[in-house]
Amino acid sequence: MLVYGPAVPSETGTRSKLNGSITAEVAVTPYGNTAIIGTGSSGIKAFAGPRDDPFFFDLNRYKAILAGTQTGFANPGTDTFAGTNVLSIVVEVPKAILAATGNINVWLETKKKI
Repeated sequence: MLVYGPAVPSETGTRSKLNGSITAEVAVTPYGNTAIIGTGSSGIKAFAGPRDDPFFFDLNRYKAILAGTQTGFANPGTDTFAGTNVLSIVVEVPKAILAATGNINVWLETKKKI
């Protein structure tokens, strides 16, 4: 995965193009492996790869509550999504290179080379 930026978009609207140079690069981490973290020269860090789903939800108990056969969730319950994964793309940008105070606007795109 290649990270470009931070950069101001060169045009507005529904079209975009890559601006600037690569600021961080990292290989996609295979599922179950130790995270590969890419660090660019400006301090930007990046990660890409599948990770365990971070959300706990007892789906079967939820369905039972909707059906009226249960009145509440069990404690601790059953994590329905345990063992499933989500594809994550994480980019950490040091505050010092943002040169911003208050809110910042973020625009992220993923592109496939064709």
